[in-house]
Amino acid sequence: MYRAISALLSLSVLLTPATAQNRPSSIDQQIYLHGRALFNQKKYVEAMPLLGNACASGTWDACDMLTIMYVAGLGGLPRLSSMVGPPFSTAVPVFERACESGEAVACSHLGYMYENSIGVPENSAKRQVFYSKGCDGGDGFACMKLGIERDVSCSVMKSASDCPVAVSLYAKSCDLGYAQGCQLLGTMYHRGAGVDRDDVRAEALFRRACNAGDEVACKEIENMRKER
Repeated sequence: MYRAISALLSLSVLLTPATAQNRPSSIDQQIYLHGRALFNQKKYVEAMPLLGNACASGTWDACDMLTIMYVAGLGGLPRLSSMVGPPFSTAVPVFERACESGEAVACSHLGYMYENSIGVPENSAKRQVFYSKGCDGGDGFACMKLGIERDVSCSVMKSASDCPVAVSLYAKSCDLGYAQGCQLLGTMYHRGAGVDRDDVRAEALFRRACNAGDEVACKEIENMRKER
């Protein structure tokens, strides 16, 4: 449960710099860029209608920022507000087009939406498909999410065959620069799950994650020192 909450709080990592997209017009592009600038300045109330227009016109990372605002409760919105219907339901086909065109983060976002019933009914099969596409495309968040599923099967369901798979997915997430992937991989080494226990390796991974801003990893370093 804690890891699921941590993943939710890490949603902000889905916000990435704009990439090449099929934007309908230069006017829509200007609206998007203005909305993104306001978002980066934390002027969320002003950014919201502009990002909404850009999302509706097919700019997937505008949909991404808008979703973050709703989930995190930015711009005066109550946290986790209005998760059903627009703007989320109208954003789904935008993300699907972006995912099909090779935007790994868009695939990951769809996985998250199907996992948490954001604009679409919960669907574990589609969640798996989109997280897999995101991970294969090089998104560390998606690899981490797939790793958590195998980790739960390993630790809770006692499926030994899933332990090394979780290690592999966490390692890929970490290599892709996702801090929580490094932290979770460190935990596997500290537990000796799917790998031989190696506290030196675990601490190095925790430190890498901590330096990247993962507070859980920083606490794990402190805990390991207390254990000595």
